[in-house]
Amino acid sequence: MRPVGAVAVTLLWVAHVVLSLVGGFHMVNLTRAADDLSHGRVSSVALVQQRPGLAGSSPTRWWTGQSLSPAPMDELHLGSTSVVYTVEGSRPRLVVPDRIAPSVSSWGSWVESEVEWIQEDLLTSGLPSTVAVHAQSPVVRAHGLLGLVLAGGTLALVLFGPAPRHGNRWFWFWLIGLPAGLGALAYAVWEVGGWRDHRAPAADRRSGGGYGFLGLLGWGSLSVIAWQLLTWLLGATVIPL
Repeated sequence: MRPVGAVAVTLLWVAHVVLSLVGGFHMVNLTRAADDLSHGRVSSVALVQQRPGLAGSSPTRWWTGQSLSPAPMDELHLGSTSVVYTVEGSRPRLVVPDRIAPSVSSWGSWVESEVEWIQEDLLTSGLPSTVAVHAQSPVVRAHGLLGLVLAGGTLALVLFGPAPRHGNRWFWFWLIGLPAGLGALAYAVWEVGGWRDHRAPAADRRSGGGYGFLGLLGWGSLSVIAWQLLTWLLGATVIPL
C-alpha cells in the first residue's frame, strides 16, 4: 500500500501545480491594459485588496485557493489596491504601473495620471466584476478542492498511516507545511515511497518535531527565495494560485 499512497500523493501534487499555472494571474503593465480596453478585449474588471499571488496563494498557504476581495476605489492612492481584469480565453491579468517591469517580485504604487485613468476610464466602462467571474471559475474551484484533498490526505497519512522511518510523525507534521506542497511531495517520495529506506536510522534516532519545525523555517525560506529567483531569471509573469 505504501507505493500506492506515494503515487497518489505525487499525482495530486502534479495536478495541483498544473491547475496553479493554468489558473494563475498574468501580470501586465497599464499600457497593455489600456490597449486591451480600447480594443474591447476586457470582459470584466475589479479592484481587489492586497496583491494576488502574495496573500493566500502559492508559495504560501498552498492548500487554499486564490481569494479575491473587493477594494474601495479611494484606496488606489494608498498603493494597497490591485487592479485585475479578464480577457476571454486568457488568464486573469494583474495590472502593474508602467514604470514597473511585469514580474512576480516587483511592485510599485500608482502615479496620479494612472489613478485617473483607472477611475475615469477602466472602472466606468460598465464591465462586470472580475471578483465574481474569478470566484466562479472551475479552475479556481478545482484548485481549491484539490489543495484541500492533498493537504488533508497527506496529514491523514502522517497521523494514521505507516510508521515513518526517517522522522517521527511530529517531524513530518511540520514539514508538510512547506510552500507549494513541497513537504507533501517529500513525504510521498521519502517516507511513503520508501526512497532511501536502507539508510533510515533506528526508530529511537528518527528526527523529531523540533528538527521538523526548524526544517520548515529553513527550507521554507529557501523555497521562497528559489521561487523568486526563478521568476526573475525566466521572466515569468504567471502567479500560481
